[in-house]
Amino acid sequence: MQDRAAGPTWQTTLRSVVLIVLFFCCWLSAFQGSSGKELWPAIVALMTIFITRQVVFGLAFGALAGCLFLTGGDVASALKQLTTDHFFSSLQGPWRVGAILFTLILGSFAVVIERGGGFSAVTRKLIANKRGNAGRRLETATGLMGGLCFFDGLANSLLLGKIMRPLADRAGITRAKLAYLVDSTSSSIACIAFISTWIATQLSLIDQSIQSYGITDTAYTLFFRSIGSNFYCLFTLALVALVIWRRWDMGPMKKSQVTEPTTRTEDKEQRSSAAVALVPILTLSLGIVSLFYLWETSPLWPMTTEKLTKAFSGNAGPYALTLGSLLGLGVAALMFPKKHNARLPSAVRDGAASMLPPLLILILAWTFGSVMKEVGTARWLADAIGSQFSPAYFPAAVFLTGACISFLTGSSWGTMALLMPIAIPGYLEVAGNEPVMLSAVIGAVFSGAVFGDHCSPFSDTTIVSAFACGVSAQEHVITQLPYAVLAAVVSLVVGYLGKGMGLPAWACIITGIGVLCIIAVAATRKTSMAS
Repeated sequence: MQDRAAGPTWQTTLRSVVLIVLFFCCWLSAFQGSSGKELWPAIVALMTIFITRQVVFGLAFGALAGCLFLTGGDVASALKQLTTDHFFSSLQGPWRVGAILFTLILGSFAVVIERGGGFSAVTRKLIANKRGNAGRRLETATGLMGGLCFFDGLANSLLLGKIMRPLADRAGITRAKLAYLVDSTSSSIACIAFISTWIATQLSLIDQSIQSYGITDTAYTLFFRSIGSNFYCLFTLALVALVIWRRWDMGPMKKSQVTEPTTRTEDKEQRSSAAVALVPILTLSLGIVSLFYLWETSPLWPMTTEKLTKAFSGNAGPYALTLGSLLGLGVAALMFPKKHNARLPSAVRDGAASMLPPLLILILAWTFGSVMKEVGTARWLADAIGSQFSPAYFPAAVFLTGACISFLTGSSWGTMALLMPIAIPGYLEVAGNEPVMLSAVIGAVFSGAVFGDHCSPFSDTTIVSAFACGVSAQEHVITQLPYAVLAAVVSLVVGYLGKGMGLPAWACIITGIGVLCIIAVAATRKTSMAS
């Protein structure tokens, strides 16, 4: 027993020593007025996340490192400046308050629907058709359910894995394959959905990063434009469809074994109608869209494309998201099975509580971004990169950097929080008055962040997907990595380098999907001929 305990204690001590040395080096450089203040906060944050696997510690230490340079190494003044000028000031404004409220409410919304049995009911509807191949039908249902659970990546993985695992065992689908499908339709969907627990973080990071640069487009407008350049997420979803269509097992996935199904008696007391999920989700989506229009438009009629565009380009975002999510939560509560009403308060409470860790990351991301702006990292990055290559290839560099950071740290939110406050201002400094690739830069940040979220052994989504599907995290990483790398390579070569050469986003998407189709058909030709 003592030997087992010694390992973790020794590792913890080593991590603590490394962090102390790192922080001392940072303080010494700040005290002596050494150069490199623009890089130290990012380096400290990245290394802290890598060592501790805690994004919160990394962002906090990185922000403190920046304040040390701003105060000449005075620790007391640095702590005061971090608290007053950056932390508390980051909580002000409609976008920040709206982001916090929306995230908490949407967390409750997801758990209320799940505990009401709505998602299980939808799953039963999807696989009720007895025609066709059972395995393909189950895989297709998994992909469709991943799209339906668009509002949170981590909850999507846990929920979908738990629901689909016994069904996959009976249909002869390997758990490793199920984990790939679950994982790949979780963060990818949440990252591009305009209603999700991600969107508040994404919009607030964009809004913070474009301040003081004279950008007239709103954060929501830039987000919508970035979807077409979020190549990794789009190509991952296309690859999932191809894998299901062609029954494509790539590399180590071929060696995964089918698990024998266990006898399972379904609890009929938990059965609910599909309306328990579908009606609240429809209310949530239509409610938010309608509130955007109602908030910004006068007169309401006649409805025109110009009015709709103006509505989403206005300042209604935080109000529409908050009120729309409250409306969705209210309908979800009304649809909750009456015989289980006693469980409703705990579902609301637990759902909101589950979003507290992500919210802390979000608040510290705002703090870190504020510090990075003051130390001048964007200007340094623009000077360093602008002289090396054309701004047109900036998104490709951002994607590669984000992919490396997310793979090493295992955190998509941490990667966005680290990279967005650097990438957007850095690009705007390089591009000057013609930021034509701004949406591609934003899409590249999101794509790079999701790559590591899919295949890093440290990612919470990776671990949760493996756990929920009943497979080891190691097997899940090994079997999913070839698919993730393929989507990443196509995203870089066809997507971001294609954009850099002047191709429009739609042409890059069509070409990339075509390349994936050719590879999938070529790789599975022998299998399909044999069958």
